[in-house]
Amino acid sequence: MYKKIFWLNFFIVIAIAFNLRAPITSIGPVVDTIKEYYFLNSTLAGMLTTLPLFSFGIISFFVGYFSPLKTMIIGIILIFIGEFLRSYTGYFGLFLGMLLVGCGIAIANVLLPSFIKEKFPNKISSMMGVYSLMLSISSIAGIFLAIPLLDFLGIKSSMAFWMIFALLALIIYYPQAKNGRFLRSKKKIKKNINLFKNSTAWKVTFFMGLQSFLAYSIFSWYIQFIIEKGYSKEFATHMILFAQIIAVPVSLFGPLLLGKIKPHFHSIYIAILCTLYVIPFALLFFFNSKEIMILSSFFIGFPWGGVFGIALLFIAQKSSSTQIATKLSSFAQGFGYLIAAQAPWLIGFMHDKFGNFQSSILMLLFVSILVNIFGYLSLKSSKI
Repeated sequence: MYKKIFWLNFFIVIAIAFNLRAPITSIGPVVDTIKEYYFLNSTLAGMLTTLPLFSFGIISFFVGYFSPLKTMIIGIILIFIGEFLRSYTGYFGLFLGMLLVGCGIAIANVLLPSFIKEKFPNKISSMMGVYSLMLSISSIAGIFLAIPLLDFLGIKSSMAFWMIFALLALIIYYPQAKNGRFLRSKKKIKKNINLFKNSTAWKVTFFMGLQSFLAYSIFSWYIQFIIEKGYSKEFATHMILFAQIIAVPVSLFGPLLLGKIKPHFHSIYIAILCTLYVIPFALLFFFNSKEIMILSSFFIGFPWGGVFGIALLFIAQKSSSTQIATKLSSFAQGFGYLIAAQAPWLIGFMHDKFGNFQSSILMLLFVSILVNIFGYLSLKSSKI
């Protein structure tokens, strides 16, 4: 029975996590087609990613106050409905659908780390690795399949394709409703914590927000960065896929490694990984050669795959209970994604204003330095 429950929970993590990136990353490779089809400028195109991120931020604040089991099902349903609306209900449905997709993803973003802490108390590092790995696979699937799906199905049906996986996640998760689980009252938090006054919470939040700012900048605009350097869309798409392929093993083994190595090596590991965000943006800013584009994509894959897993691990490790983990996850992802939400539209706006992406790449270089600072501060902070 224990093994059955373990594998049920394991597949729940996999099924839900797969829905948390592909619906968004699938937009980047075809954003130029979407712009032409709906007559959007770069700022509005950036809003297609900004809207889900705003949802991540706003909804995350409230998730911790409701029953996790009920709320998770609502989240999956919202992803399903949002994917339908953005695909088949026209111009306004495009934006409303992206907003609802973001609301659904926000719910799962908050609840899955605390779900892992509760269901896998002795395997937190390894399960965070699995979770992070599935996010990377989801990202790759969105990017890799975006153009083939567009060519085969057209713009609307290619966006609707991801509804299949939301429905699958709902089917796999629904057994959690059995045995009266929906009727069980939510446990009260035994320890009264004001996260607004807690320095650890803010350090983890800024780390989460700034690394997400970088990640969603890459999701939204990295392909366009490379195209502007004079390369084809095909080459640019191959570069972001190359970065994601590098990210996959890092996303799996990064949290595992951090959980195994001695504490005094943690700061070295985190410093190396976060510094690898600085290098590729510096290369993109100063150079244009094909070799540099490949090298930049190689370097960017490591932090892209590993830094988010560190943020999730901080949420679990810096919490003294499952309930506090839910609250910290809600707090960190709420404010964190509001920070990240500024990235896609801001880059689009700066491109409209200056006519190129150089100023945006310089901004990302500065943010990558801040990620290093808050990564160190989060590591050294005390448990809540």
